[in-house]
Amino acid sequence: MSGAPTTLAGTQVIGGVGGTTFGTLSSIGSDLSVSVSFNIANELLEAAHDEQLAADELISLVLGFAIICTAVQSRLNKALEDRRKSAIAAARKRAQVEVLAVKQKLGPEIGLLFNEGFMQAAEQAAVNELATKRSGLDFLALVVNILQRILVAISVQLLAASVRAQQQSRLVRTVSLIGLAIFFVFVESLTNRHV
Repeated sequence: MSGAPTTLAGTQVIGGVGGTTFGTLSSIGSDLSVSVSFNIANELLEAAHDEQLAADELISLVLGFAIICTAVQSRLNKALEDRRKSAIAAARKRAQVEVLAVKQKLGPEIGLLFNEGFMQAAEQAAVNELATKRSGLDFLALVVNILQRILVAISVQLLAASVRAQQQSRLVRTVSLIGLAIFFVFVESLTNRHV
């Protein structure tokens, strides 16, 4: 469950101080997530045992909360994308007005030189300005994303604990745990895939 790569204006940063620092922090975050989620899952299993709640019910509760967080995260991401598109549209509209004024002053032939490049520069400036201005919506999206990742990690740990508790054969447990790991890695790779 490592984070997304560092991006600079939409381009992945692989080397350098930022890329190395991000990679190190991402690795620490992943290791921390696994160890903390393991302990949280054990605490939840003990609490469920005390409350006479079956492990399957606990797993379904945690997965349910993870699904709810995923839906909220999707809604927040859409709101952030709509805000971005709105800022780009406003910048494009302002740029069109300015290009029209240049065309009227300099003539249509010279004004064509300013048309597309000026609009793209205005759009990029609007996106850069939006990236420097963070809002409560950005913070909420970050918190929900963290919560969703933690809940999924806890769900994985609960499922693994359930497999270990229910299967008597070591071979069956091992194959089941490998299948569980493959399933979640496959699901994560599908969710991180961009078309």
